[in-house]
Amino acid sequence: MYFTSKIVNRYVFILLFFLFVGTPLFAKVSLVTSLPDIKYIAEQIAGDRAEVSGMIRGTDDPHFVMTRPDFLVKLSEADVLCVIGLDLEIGWIPYLQQQSRNIKIQKGQPGYCDTSFGVKILGEPTVMMDRSMGDMHIYGNPHYWNDPINAIQMAQNIKNALTRVDPLNGEYYEGNFNTFKKRLIQLTKEEMKKMEPYFGLKVAVFHDQFVYLASRFKFNANLTIEERPGVPPSVRYMDQVISYMTAEKIKIILIGPYHNPKYAEYVSSKVPGSVVVTLPVSVGGSPEALTYEDTLRLMLQKIRDASDKTK
Repeated sequence: MYFTSKIVNRYVFILLFFLFVGTPLFAKVSLVTSLPDIKYIAEQIAGDRAEVSGMIRGTDDPHFVMTRPDFLVKLSEADVLCVIGLDLEIGWIPYLQQQSRNIKIQKGQPGYCDTSFGVKILGEPTVMMDRSMGDMHIYGNPHYWNDPINAIQMAQNIKNALTRVDPLNGEYYEGNFNTFKKRLIQLTKEEMKKMEPYFGLKVAVFHDQFVYLASRFKFNANLTIEERPGVPPSVRYMDQVISYMTAEKIKIILIGPYHNPKYAEYVSSKVPGSVVVTLPVSVGGSPEALTYEDTLRLMLQKIRDASDKTK
């Protein structure tokens, strides 16, 4: 009996040793994201309690993604999948989910995280749509991550997903979320102050992807060079854009890093004094856009610089 007790005590000691000072007993949560912006935000919330990986780069067009075998490997082993939703990734994420055969990351499961939950969506259609209208988003404009207040909601959704699959670290994720939230609130205040002299500025865009940035920082980005989303514009339509820009004295055209610049450059060549400005849009969209905060600051600074240049 005494011998058995010694053996039990020895195993208890070994267990406590590894629990408190040794190798972790449990593997880290595996979290996979569609966009690099979600990856960055998830890293801020997960800290050292999860392995976070992304699938595409900031220079990739999230509407049109060529899937790769390593995407399936990541998803087959994931505990959490975080996506933008609103059908932005409809051409590739649902297929990968199905092929991964991972029940944990399917819609409705604890490991599925749609970061648009709770976000006030802009641009919801008011009429019936069909494919003749181009690559329309029936649930509204999905480019909501460019508003830092929306990024806070995204962070909360990610925190909730991590807590669902890893409740023992819930307080840790909550603390990281609160820290990140404070940073983004301060960032928003600082950038809003810088943008005050530019409130009401009118810009043209190639694709309707800056509406949330414009709404938050009070400039106008409603004129699109795309006649229909995802469809190259006709010369006739671009001529209408040129006439409108000339009449309204619009001198700035914003495009993303993955769009063909030739249409914006054609329009700019017909509007004297106008400039085409490429914004990073996402983390990694340009060499300087290393963080979400960097990306936001860089986009707004580029807009201010272009406005000063074209006055």
